[in-house]
Amino acid sequence: MNRLTAFRSQFDFQSIRWKDMIRWFPGHMHKGMKDLEESLLRIDGIVELHDARIPHSGRNPELYKRLVGGHKPHILILNKSDLADPNYLTKSIEYIQIEQPNTQVVHTNLMTIELKELTNIFGHLLQQIVESPRYTRSSTLEYNIVVCGIPNVVNKLRNLFANKRSCEQVGANPGVTRTMSEKVKISHRPKVFVRDTPGILEPRLKSANESFRLLLINSIPIQHRELSDIIADYGLFLLNKYDKQRSYMKFCELDRPTDDILTVLTSIAKLKHCTQVYENKRGYDLTGAALHFINEINKGTFGQITFDQDILDEMEKEKSNDTNLFRTNTGRIRKSI
Repeated sequence: MNRLTAFRSQFDFQSIRWKDMIRWFPGHMHKGMKDLEESLLRIDGIVELHDARIPHSGRNPELYKRLVGGHKPHILILNKSDLADPNYLTKSIEYIQIEQPNTQVVHTNLMTIELKELTNIFGHLLQQIVESPRYTRSSTLEYNIVVCGIPNVVNKLRNLFANKRSCEQVGANPGVTRTMSEKVKISHRPKVFVRDTPGILEPRLKSANESFRLLLINSIPIQHRELSDIIADYGLFLLNKYDKQRSYMKFCELDRPTDDILTVLTSIAKLKHCTQVYENKRGYDLTGAALHFINEINKGTFGQITFDQDILDEMEKEKSNDTNLFRTNTGRIRKSI
């Protein structure tokens, strides 16, 4: 095999205790889900937030089954769509709507979103609420919307409203959300209140691949700083898998692509002057270099990447197989007639 293309086809998770690397919060996520269920009668609509680069990984299926289920108007906002591969934006919507046909999916970037676009998103949700057959309250009353989903992303949306002049905080100041928050009024005419929940992700860590993708985009924190080189290695594995060699070669000033994370981290440590003193000797801080590399992946320095490409490709393959099977069976039926 050509030296330039001899990359790993799979990442070795067997040699590491990957669950020990992740700080998970199933307790407060469970409480957030329970609080949502208890307040379901007072909720008119649900806004779920997730990262466009991982339209599958980390999403909690119970959120739809137990809370939405086709009964509550529901909009899924996929944030940071500008960092996702454009070829997979439509595929991600198709993937989600196969299992959740009543969900409206919106791609955007909360860092650069205009107030008009944000208002339109919530306007569509209000329209769904009013047109819902289960909506029986008077139009003069308030609308109550809950924002939930991936940690950190939920806070961004809430902070957008908190920075609006017309926004009124009702209750405690926003911070790290561990329970259902107090309401924030985001509109006076009509009266619209928003409250957020703890980040609600998949309650169990189903796979190492999904968990490491959440780590790469900083949706869950790295438990042990010294293990960041393993996460960085997974990032390098994905960059090679999705043909982003030129981008990291340029960033690291390498003359050829590599599958060796030590080569990448040493180069970054040299370029960024990442050093540390160990036993009275100054050397390269490879841990610091690894954290820097992870941060650059998250920022989109190495290009637009959808980390769930393999899952979306598999969905498309299955859909194609089903279509071919339907055509074959249709042909057989016609011949028999």
